[in-house]
Amino acid sequence: MSDRYYGLSTYLKETYGEKLVKLSLDGGFTCPNRDGTLSEKGCVFCSEQGSGEFTGVIIDGNKHWTENIGHQIESQKRLMSSKWHSKAYIAYFQNFTSTYKPIDALEVLYKAALTDEEVKGIVVSTRPDCVAESHIELFKRTNILWVELGLQTIHDDKATWLERHYDYGDFLDAFRLLNQSNIPVVVHLIVGLPGETKDDFIASVNVISELKPFGVKFHMLNVIKGTELHRIYEDTGFELLSEETYIEWICDAIEYLHPSIVIHRMTGDGEKSTLIEPRWILNKRSVLNGINKSLAARNSVQGMRCELK
Repeated sequence: MSDRYYGLSTYLKETYGEKLVKLSLDGGFTCPNRDGTLSEKGCVFCSEQGSGEFTGVIIDGNKHWTENIGHQIESQKRLMSSKWHSKAYIAYFQNFTSTYKPIDALEVLYKAALTDEEVKGIVVSTRPDCVAESHIELFKRTNILWVELGLQTIHDDKATWLERHYDYGDFLDAFRLLNQSNIPVVVHLIVGLPGETKDDFIASVNVISELKPFGVKFHMLNVIKGTELHRIYEDTGFELLSEETYIEWICDAIEYLHPSIVIHRMTGDGEKSTLIEPRWILNKRSVLNGINKSLAARNSVQGMRCELK
């Protein structure tokens, strides 16, 4: 928690009076970028588990698949109990595209998570091109707390390079649909895309500030074993940001970010066994401490360079 930025812990305590712990669930989803609808390769950065290495049932550090959402929730509770002592939870459908099933099937999944009375609501992570009017009605009747949309960057040339197969306009369409329906949106941004300068990254932050979503997640570009990005990295050796540079960029982003936007994440921590580079992200505490120390040294607060009211 910090008085220099509006973090998720602060928001949850203000709103619910306590910490809500996210339980990462695997709904058995795939993605139009993997099932052949758009592509079979996925986005260049996406792992074989669709960024869901920590979802579902975890036994001795290894993931085991089960379609039983109740079993996943109990496993996640045990996993999180050593870190958090809260008895209030968020069911987080995290990996692949968590709206990419027929509406009836989605409703069964979402309602299964809500049968646990300690689960206060649901969060879904999805692609902008997989949000439609039919999803809005489902969200309203299944206690969706917020929807996470992967933007990554506003720059369509980089979006093409990422092979995500949707553009900034698609993101805006989904964002406006959700926003007009009063469904909170959390936007994901990747820091350190090859060829993107700090100015390019801050341009994405400024757009987010103008849109004023509920929240934002920042994370460093991760090279994960077996991904297309891994192959590109081995072929080209493109430069990745150092921890010091990443901290600098995040502190700049916080200064430009509208103060009403909740920062849900300032760094990610990859799976140790599959992360190729940068290895420094594995020490999440070091990164967060570095950000907080740098903000203090700058005497920075969220939004101090934001020109929007």
